[in-house]
Amino acid sequence: MDDINSENTKNLSATPKFKLPLLNIFSLVGNVFASAQNIIGIDIGSHSIKLLQLQKSAKGYAITNYITRTITQAVKDKPQEKKRIIKEFVKEFIAEARIKTTLGRIAVWGKGVFIFSLNVPLLNKKDLRGAVSIELKKRLPFQLSLENISFDFFITGSIRDEKGLETLQITCVACDRLLLEEQVELLKEMGIRPIAINTIADALGNILPFCLEIPPTKTVALLDSGANSSTLNFYRGRDLAFSREIPIGGEHFTHAMTRSISTPTGPITINAEDAEKIKRQCGIPLEEEAKIEFLTDFGILSGEQISTMLRPTLERLVMEINRTFTYYVSTFKTNPTEELYLTGGNSRLKNLPQFLVHNLQGLKKVEPLNVLKAAKTWKDSAVFKQELVMEQAAPHLACAFGLCLGSGGKINLLPAKEKLEQKAAFLSIILKISFPLILSLNLLYYAVCFIGARNYNKFITATAREVKKLAPAATKAREYLEIKTKLDQRKKLLEQASGSQPLWYGVFKELSTITPKEVILSKITVVENKEPKELRLAGKIFSKYTIVDLELSQYLMVLGDSPFFSNVQLVSSEQDMYSAIPAANFEIACRMKY
Repeated sequence: MDDINSENTKNLSATPKFKLPLLNIFSLVGNVFASAQNIIGIDIGSHSIKLLQLQKSAKGYAITNYITRTITQAVKDKPQEKKRIIKEFVKEFIAEARIKTTLGRIAVWGKGVFIFSLNVPLLNKKDLRGAVSIELKKRLPFQLSLENISFDFFITGSIRDEKGLETLQITCVACDRLLLEEQVELLKEMGIRPIAINTIADALGNILPFCLEIPPTKTVALLDSGANSSTLNFYRGRDLAFSREIPIGGEHFTHAMTRSISTPTGPITINAEDAEKIKRQCGIPLEEEAKIEFLTDFGILSGEQISTMLRPTLERLVMEINRTFTYYVSTFKTNPTEELYLTGGNSRLKNLPQFLVHNLQGLKKVEPLNVLKAAKTWKDSAVFKQELVMEQAAPHLACAFGLCLGSGGKINLLPAKEKLEQKAAFLSIILKISFPLILSLNLLYYAVCFIGARNYNKFITATAREVKKLAPAATKAREYLEIKTKLDQRKKLLEQASGSQPLWYGVFKELSTITPKEVILSKITVVENKEPKELRLAGKIFSKYTIVDLELSQYLMVLGDSPFFSNVQLVSSEQDMYSAIPAANFEIACRMKY
């Protein structure tokens, strides 16, 4: 089951080639920023090596490259030989797949890696790390000190203690610095620049939101079953709340089947390789399959025989899982978890989900985690033959998927020195890119300005030529303007000398028209020192049939309605006592309009 039969190297992208230097620069800039989204996820287990690369786009993640390779039994117990094979394998994969980016994330596990659930007082961010280190010192094995480890942590929630004080629930991951330095050195020797070192438990939590719809307050369990051991993780939403290693893996099932048994054809001895084949082919026989006969390379085996060989290991696994569930519920004061998801190579064991849901207490749902939901498609949509192989390899690649998605998890155990080197390398790359880019932009700006200046010179020359052709007409126009200016000046002087005069012909004609026969004008006077000019009318008015004042008022109204006069006022009026008919002498003042 843990043996992966084939190597599946994927090269689903073509390398574009640009001939223009400017396009090369923009392509380089794009590649640098895109590389941060095309991280290589590396998971080196005890039984196999898993590598994965995803490409992020607006539609989601697409699978670009992946590969898995089994570590042979001959080199498992030889660290130096194993290290050499891993380096050669990764270098060969990067070269054959023509992977552009050299950025990678790797997961650490096993001896030297510790995951703790801590409760610390509510503090600010500056003091929180110190409080975590104090609690961490109490939990670490006595042979380890804080000076020899690196740790990272994140907050998963908060609770109130018995005194009513609020405390923070924190998941802390600590790792031996020697192990981290070995991993960094290994990646660099493989030609990969490490940007993060995480644990398998947190990387698996990073993939959960892409595969499941989990409310932030809901808790789910995930059993990562590998070759040598299994890890049972509890997640609140996507945050790792608790993790426990169970020392039972796929090799224990294989070892349980390595024995001599009786068959209808006679006794047979099953070695490790044969046991692996039987395990992969038959899996865990269910209760109703006890009497079923399975055809194997050694003849016919009954389901009851296979169950008898696997039962002790399965009972240990169920006992450890039940103990872990009970501890989590009692320690974290939470409701029992009802869902369990499976990952890892051993999760492919046939009938394992059905066996667990039947034997574990309180579980309503046990199923493999479909990690392929995290990837929307292949980068090369024409490669359909890979999908079946990918489905078989997906449980092994769960951790690699978690490392490639987003930030790769909430934990980063990369040594501080390496982080500084990463920043320095990034700034160096930015400078190498920005200098030719700025130079090219300056040259482009100079070329645009030069072309613009040349065009303006042509325009100025053409305009000067046109102006030269228009010189005679311009001279005549200037002479005309000079003459017109002199005429306007003389006209203005004439008006100033004579002043503005009303149209006297019209004024007298208007008076003769609107003045009735009952009115006799004896004197018309113009007041010169007022502007507009004031006209004074003196005379006598007769009223044979009406009142003299009424007749005078009507005359004033007629003058006011005239377009030649305004502001008509009666200056004086005196009754003529000696006249045979009613009469009065009057004087009227009015302003002239002109």
